[in-house]
Amino acid sequence: MLSPLNRSAIPSVSSIEHIDQHQWDGLITDHDFFHSYGWLAALDHALGKADIFTLRGNGGLLGGCALWEGENKPGLFYLPDYFPGLKGPWQQPFLWVGARRSTHNEIPCVRGLRRGEALSTMGNMLAQLASSRKCYAAIVPFMPLCQALEVARYCPNTRVLMHSAEAAMTVPRGGLASQLQQMDYQRRRRTKVELAAFSRFGNRVEWRRLDDHLLEIAAELITNNRAKYGNHQNIDWMRRMFDGQKKSGVIDTAIAVIAMRGNTILAITIFYRFGDTLHFRYYGSDYLVDDDDFRYFVLSYYHSLDYAMENTTREYRFSISSLRAKSLRGAEIEPLAALLLFENENTTIPSTFECENYNRLFYHDYQQQHGSHLSPHWIQLN
Repeated sequence: MLSPLNRSAIPSVSSIEHIDQHQWDGLITDHDFFHSYGWLAALDHALGKADIFTLRGNGGLLGGCALWEGENKPGLFYLPDYFPGLKGPWQQPFLWVGARRSTHNEIPCVRGLRRGEALSTMGNMLAQLASSRKCYAAIVPFMPLCQALEVARYCPNTRVLMHSAEAAMTVPRGGLASQLQQMDYQRRRRTKVELAAFSRFGNRVEWRRLDDHLLEIAAELITNNRAKYGNHQNIDWMRRMFDGQKKSGVIDTAIAVIAMRGNTILAITIFYRFGDTLHFRYYGSDYLVDDDDFRYFVLSYYHSLDYAMENTTREYRFSISSLRAKSLRGAEIEPLAALLLFENENTTIPSTFECENYNRLFYHDYQQQHGSHLSPHWIQLN
């Protein structure tokens, strides 16, 4: 039921092309790049159109979010893998909220006095939409904990369950040199050893915009990296993704850093800038040249700090993989939760007590793994 403030608000479902880009991106935080208009339009071009839920009021767009179905095989977007040891309806179909295959999801929403009621209305409507589509409930995976808890305050029949974490770093004013000064002796020494090894093999670093020639090389190198870690999407998948990004224009926000040896590109990292934040998205490498030259760390961490500093970005977001390696190089580990939105309370949902217990155990596990590298946001679980 709509609140008094939003009684005239209108929920609807359409594709991103029917939404005003400036109104949509005006709701997106710098951290939520993969919910931006350009990224969602790129996914539509590459993978086919997806639904976008929106809530409109007299003054325009109040909020919205992308919708999809998740995946039906084990991996990052397979719900039965999310909460080991916690019984629940995890085999049931859920309505997934967030960009397809995104590991950082927020619910875009107005700020200020209307925010609470807009979030309440959207949460209730998403739960009802899930029910109308024969789904058990709606789920927002990979959601920053503080935002998941904020939505839960406004919506009945919700659960917040921890299931992942991401790495992020405030860009030091002096770039890599400043970061080295902040490290203890052992970490500073390791960083210098890795940088020296990279140079000793004859590698050099170059920053480039992504033209068609470099995109084809990037597609091959990224596919190599994904295959190494068990992903079976072939090179055509990456070509489609890049073609979609060109059509939407979001490729213009990308920058690539490459490792060159002679005239050969050995590795590439691709970032996207959104507002004051630099987002790590893709890494690829030529594994036929298998030297221990630390090219991944040099491209993705060390030289990127100087680029971020020189281009006045304030934050660098590293995504969810290899968290220990990232924290040892200066990143903080931030908590990500799954927000579950149910239309009605019922006995198969884990109780609030069970969820709090599960979240505390999750927190203590991450404390043991990452210690002082956890961000202050984890305190909300203690």
